[in-house]
Amino acid sequence: MSQDAQPQDVPSKVECPAAKDPAVTKFIIAGMSMGAGIYCFIDAYIRHKYPWVPDGGLNDKLSYFFNHGGAIVFPLAALIPLIWGIVLLRRKLLADEEGIGYAGSQKVAWSDVTRLDSAKLADKGILKLFYRDAAGEEKRLVLDSWRLRNFRELVKLVESKVDAAPAEEEAEEAEEEEAEDR
Repeated sequence: MSQDAQPQDVPSKVECPAAKDPAVTKFIIAGMSMGAGIYCFIDAYIRHKYPWVPDGGLNDKLSYFFNHGGAIVFPLAALIPLIWGIVLLRRKLLADEEGIGYAGSQKVAWSDVTRLDSAKLADKGILKLFYRDAAGEEKRLVLDSWRLRNFRELVKLVESKVDAAPAEEEAEEAEEEEAEDR
């Protein structure tokens, strides 16, 4: 546990809804793509600025395809960051006495956590949680202060649980050894 966190300061349950900043960047990209699609639509279908020139050069043909095709492709391409942003806004990380994980997915038990990487915690607000899954493979859960609200409370809880997890494992192993000796 960190030196600043006292046992009474550690929450027993933390809900971290998604921060809005990452989703806003996706919405800006979607808006720019929609704007380009509207611009192409106006140029191609309302102003008729770029008609098909059968004997035109490569530049005339590219202008025609860009404006007529862009009116369709850009709005469709805007769906990707738009849906991505909505998904980012709906994600919620839950951490409690059992473990940690995103709502709707399987939680990682505190006993499965092998180590913490806090090298980027002070300067970038990134904490990496390494754990073993059911198959025994080491996986990583990245906790980012830019993507999650209530990050400080989450770090307090994670630090208290990960420090306690090895002690619990050692106690269980000692009990198993005593049972084998009997």
